[in-house]
Amino acid sequence: MNRILNANVFFLISFFSSCFFNSQVRPNIIYGDYSGYWTSQNNTATYVTAQDTNNLIGFNVGGTNYATGVNNAALTSHGVSFVNENYRAFPTAFSVTSTSTNFLIGIPRYVNGVLQDQTNKPSLSCDTSLGYYLRDGLNGLDLSTAVFNIPTQNLTFFVNVLADINPTCIDDNIPDIIVTQVGAPSTNFDVFKFTDAAGNTVGVQKDVNFSTITPSGTALWSFYFAGNCPHNYNSGSGFSGTTRDIRVLTFKLSDFGITLSNYTSALKFVQVLSGDSDVAFSAYSTNSMSMYCLENAVTTGTALDTKSGITSLGRAGSETSTDNWPMVRKGGFLALESNKKPFIPTRHTTAGLANITNPVEGMLVYDTTENCLKVYVNSTIGWKCYNKKTCP
Repeated sequence: MNRILNANVFFLISFFSSCFFNSQVRPNIIYGDYSGYWTSQNNTATYVTAQDTNNLIGFNVGGTNYATGVNNAALTSHGVSFVNENYRAFPTAFSVTSTSTNFLIGIPRYVNGVLQDQTNKPSLSCDTSLGYYLRDGLNGLDLSTAVFNIPTQNLTFFVNVLADINPTCIDDNIPDIIVTQVGAPSTNFDVFKFTDAAGNTVGVQKDVNFSTITPSGTALWSFYFAGNCPHNYNSGSGFSGTTRDIRVLTFKLSDFGITLSNYTSALKFVQVLSGDSDVAFSAYSTNSMSMYCLENAVTTGTALDTKSGITSLGRAGSETSTDNWPMVRKGGFLALESNKKPFIPTRHTTAGLANITNPVEGMLVYDTTENCLKVYVNSTIGWKCYNKKTCP
């Protein structure tokens, strides 16, 4: 009797462990746009090492190919059938001070075929935030740029208004989140989780030891010191001109214990970095959730004059005029000015939005039903209230 009970307990523990601690999935195949089209399953010589810009255009999980929305035509032209999804990098922003020589920015060894070394790319400007390298490329899904050995910290991504997770995606068995590790991982764990407004975990957290994950491919890198300004080229032995493994994992919302009963409490997605994390990007499905971020505006550099404007104050003039308007309104394409009249966009009820034929991405209207400015995202997502700022 005791032996049977112990066996049952062991089964339950094993089941619990597999469901809640090993539910992340490594893609069987990843697809990129290096040299137009690139595919890899592991880091053996069987598969080509990416040496130039390489955006993730798709991946295979459980025998199904998922397109990221970056270049569906490349997949189609190479006979790859797929589920049409749309993934974007989380709007990452972070700033750290570290003098560690292992804290590095990585870019592809070649950019458009040009070698990136001390001669052709002597340094990277500090006008570009470090977070940019975790969300650059097409849809932010560039596998060939990354920040290596990011000091221990939390990267926090704010899920949009009232936890704007699409509840129909919670149990649809389609990957909702993609994470990457593109360096030489240690045995330390990175942690991924959803939290509420107070920072409490909603559902369960996922602890990932990337050193146990089989690589999906390899890439050739050039490295620059992230802790210096400017970011000088790293010419040290074992760095620039060497390869690193690419590791990719996918998660479903349900892997985090997100359910219909708790998803509205999931206000943040948090990535807890181990101190040895080498991140190209972390991404989410725009079908599953929408995001916003709180990145500070860039205030350095030279803002260009605004060349066009409409004013009711009678002061539009040339560059030599006293008011120098609209040129003085730096950094814009168009300036509108009045001290008595506001700008009024097109107004529609929610139902009336259906009368707008052929909407295009970025179109703006004011929804008089929901009392918010709305932007048209795409044919899948449609119109969304535009009341949280987002990162590019």
